[in-house]
Amino acid sequence: MDPRPLLSALLLCLTGACTPAEEVPETHPWITDAQGRALILHGANVDGSAKGSPDRMPVQDRATIERMAQDWGWNHARFLIFWDALEPSPGEYDSAYLDRVQERLDWFEQMGVYVVLDMHQDVYAARFCCDGAPEWAIRDDDEPFELQAMWFLNYFQPAVQRAFDNFWLYTDGDHADLQDHYGDAWATVAARFGSHPAVLGYDLMNEPHPGSMLDSVELLGGEANPDGTHPEFDQTRLQPFYQRMIDRIREVDNDSWVFFEPRYGAPGDGLPSYIGVLEDPRPEGARLAYYPHLYSVRLEASGVYNPDVDSTVPDWERHRETEAAEQNAPLLIGEWGLDQGTEGVELFVADVVTMADRLMAGWAYWDYRFGGWMPVDAEGNELPTMDLLVRAYPRAVAGTPTSFGTDPATGVFTLEFDAREDVTGPTEIHVPGRHFGADWEVVVSDPDGAWSSSWDADAEVLSVTVDPEQSSHRIEVRPGD
Repeated sequence: MDPRPLLSALLLCLTGACTPAEEVPETHPWITDAQGRALILHGANVDGSAKGSPDRMPVQDRATIERMAQDWGWNHARFLIFWDALEPSPGEYDSAYLDRVQERLDWFEQMGVYVVLDMHQDVYAARFCCDGAPEWAIRDDDEPFELQAMWFLNYFQPAVQRAFDNFWLYTDGDHADLQDHYGDAWATVAARFGSHPAVLGYDLMNEPHPGSMLDSVELLGGEANPDGTHPEFDQTRLQPFYQRMIDRIREVDNDSWVFFEPRYGAPGDGLPSYIGVLEDPRPEGARLAYYPHLYSVRLEASGVYNPDVDSTVPDWERHRETEAAEQNAPLLIGEWGLDQGTEGVELFVADVVTMADRLMAGWAYWDYRFGGWMPVDAEGNELPTMDLLVRAYPRAVAGTPTSFGTDPATGVFTLEFDAREDVTGPTEIHVPGRHFGADWEVVVSDPDGAWSSSWDADAEVLSVTVDPEQSSHRIEVRPGD
């Protein structure tokens, strides 16, 4: 059993804020496959080009999806979908758009890639520069809007803030139909794709923005402001919205995972979220996953990463680990990335992926466009940072992971996990040849002759079947000479 939820509960008890012991859930916070194996997901967002595409589809084709899986060993895609493409008129859904999504999902299935469908928005809608809501769902009360040169500054325009405010005011406003439509749109997606083999689940909204409740002191000051507007927004606007969407999806899909994010801005820079615990009405147990983003404001403003003055990564780790434990939910980084021209780019990537391994958290890099932030140039050639993103990791663990990671000094990858009786199938580890060579060695803590392994050279996946008599296991993969 992962100790983090219990440790979090203990800390809450010490502060007098815990629930009775018998109410602490006993579920383990792992996304699991059909065999009960814990999944660790590495991959990318596919992709930002869809935001401006007339058909809302990314530039990536089947061949580039194959490269994601075969060349880099990734098993995860956060796939952007858009409310305006899905529901161009109230209550009318574009079947041709859903067919285009289906085609891409079929590609992912063929490559063994798990997909989270992300209902993407930036600055509310295309009218305000970017993407998201359909035109009919903009309720800005004729507030002024002036297009800004830097896309994120449009969030401060009165019309944009009013559009968000009206969307969030479900119970005490005149625009409750907006969230009802949004929930119906999600139900349409879930009914269409919930049984698709590639679909792992749904990311309810990309970077939900507080509108006029945005706390600029916290956002720009870089320090938590629990007396500001963000706690109220998280607990009275965002949390009820998420609960409505979870409940609506569960009316049509009882099996897929539902992913949720903190609000836009400060949490991505390492500050806290104030969302209370969400509930999943699924009778068989919750399938909710925490999917926060990670972006350093200092880094993006300066073009330099210096961990001596930029505490984004350790701050993010501390808050997100606590919040995931409180939610008793798996933790994955839904977005993270940076311009490849950043000074210290490789150091930042190394810090993030090492931190993710330490948390045993999956991730999706932003984004899968060659020539942009992806460490692949416009001609498809890898940049040096790619060697950090392509790394050893346990794709599927036949038990409960307790730790994994690669020793930077020796290059040895180590996975430790506890056995679970309800799991079948082998543990699968991606072992990239670029780091381990051809004559690497696998060492297992189980008795000799009690475990076995096989190797898929094309996929670079090691499968290890362990001794069922052992309660815990340690697998090492040691690089060749």
